[in-house]
Amino acid sequence: MHEESVMHGLKSKGLKKGSVSKSAAVTIGLAATAPAYSLTGALGYGALESGYQLPIVFILSVIPMFFVALSYKHLTTSAPDSGTVFTWGAKAIGPRFGWFGGWALLLASVLAGVAATQVIVNTTAIVFNLAETPLWFHFGVAILFILSTTYLTALGAEESSRTTMVLTIAQYGGLIVLAAILLMRVTQGEAVNTAEQFSLEWFNPFAISSFSAFLNGFLVALFIFWGFDASLAMSEETDGSSEQAGRSGLIAMTITVITYVVFSSTALAYAGIDPQDKSSLTYKDNIDSIITVLTTDMIGAKGALIAALIIGVSAFSSTMSTIMPAARIALAMATYRAIPSKFSSISEATQTPKFATWTIGLMTLVIYTTLSMISESIVKDSIHSVSIAICTYYTVASLSCVLYFHRTAFNHWHTAVSQVILPVIAAVILVAVGILQAWNMMDPNYGSSGSFVGVGTVFLIGVVTLFLGVPLMILWNIREPRFFRGETLPLERAHMVLDNENGIPIHSGIHKEAENRLPSKSKKLDSLVSGEVSGEKKH
Repeated sequence: MHEESVMHGLKSKGLKKGSVSKSAAVTIGLAATAPAYSLTGALGYGALESGYQLPIVFILSVIPMFFVALSYKHLTTSAPDSGTVFTWGAKAIGPRFGWFGGWALLLASVLAGVAATQVIVNTTAIVFNLAETPLWFHFGVAILFILSTTYLTALGAEESSRTTMVLTIAQYGGLIVLAAILLMRVTQGEAVNTAEQFSLEWFNPFAISSFSAFLNGFLVALFIFWGFDASLAMSEETDGSSEQAGRSGLIAMTITVITYVVFSSTALAYAGIDPQDKSSLTYKDNIDSIITVLTTDMIGAKGALIAALIIGVSAFSSTMSTIMPAARIALAMATYRAIPSKFSSISEATQTPKFATWTIGLMTLVIYTTLSMISESIVKDSIHSVSIAICTYYTVASLSCVLYFHRTAFNHWHTAVSQVILPVIAAVILVAVGILQAWNMMDPNYGSSGSFVGVGTVFLIGVVTLFLGVPLMILWNIREPRFFRGETLPLERAHMVLDNENGIPIHSGIHKEAENRLPSKSKKLDSLVSGEVSGEKKH
């Protein structure tokens, strides 16, 4: 017997295989996590919650995300499909779970684009030394930003991945230089007076002051690791085997956590966490823009401009890296008749989903401009609300891995651990974190725009936008029920296939004559296995 773990019935979508190199696939995952602007927004709040134990909190918070990355790796190896969580969820759990997972990913990608647009508006204001930014400035910068990133993404996978690689190298180069200067200042004794000297105790999980300090820091850290999976949506276009494509997410995740731990350690050693010190990470005027504060403190007046450029590059590359997978999710959903077929169109010139790409970009622009007209606080709260969508689709991905491989995984201890046990742990943690985060969001004081009928606006935005997918799914089910009946993506599991005495698969039509020579008991067992598998597919 041997394991049959490759998903069947997947359709080619016209994407160009080999247009994304293996190194470019990794950089797409790195760019999507946007380390520069993730750190500038999260480092101060993380230090406020977890203090000098922030490096170990970063390490602990990446563990469930690493388990999710393992799920992505195994599923990409078995099904290198641009639909990722949508396709896997539909095949392993059921069409409605797959559809909802795809919707959550699309929602998270669009809200990430809204966040990046706000970052670009702010950094552009710094470049032009504007104390206040009128509405026309917001709209003008947003239009230029979204149209340019969407245009570059629509040029083709090869061109857009190269652009992303250049921008990612520039972003990481800036962070490496900044971390090196911080380290040099610390070793020369020029750190902020109130900062503690670096200690290995910062990596001791038992030194965390309280469970609350750990949990709040964990929540801050967990979501800045989001985005590694962007490269997996490019698996149909990535050079090399599906197994190699699946590794790109793990590699991106590893590089990201090293970046966060090294930078947070040097920043803590240099600036410290004294909220009374105007140079510390947790000072009230610094906490929202740590990269800018550190760069200005070390370089001088031009530091704010340099920091703005680094953060701007981060936001630009991040937006390209979220539009690319979102467009391919839409392409896959349309290919399998889960959304209108117009989204399945492929440009003959670029071999990319140009219509889906421009739709995602323009949706981001419309949402940003609409929210900006209401309130800038609403924009910030929309960014905070994305965590619910992230937890949702990562949970679907983890459970898809568990349900797809559970029949074959326990043949070997290492596959049982990586394909079932660790993904189950990830799913449990993500569900718990999602519920806890939703509970926190219900607080009227959470976020920037208060509450509505006593419930936090962040919660309403996150929940309403996510569950808006339910009526959309029902309406599409009425119009196009074939996907929801499992006809376009039938349910499937990895399973065991019987071999004959020569090691040839019984199910191979080429070896029908060899199958006829098998003992009757083997034929009967094979028919039972075959019947079970085919019976699943009919459901």
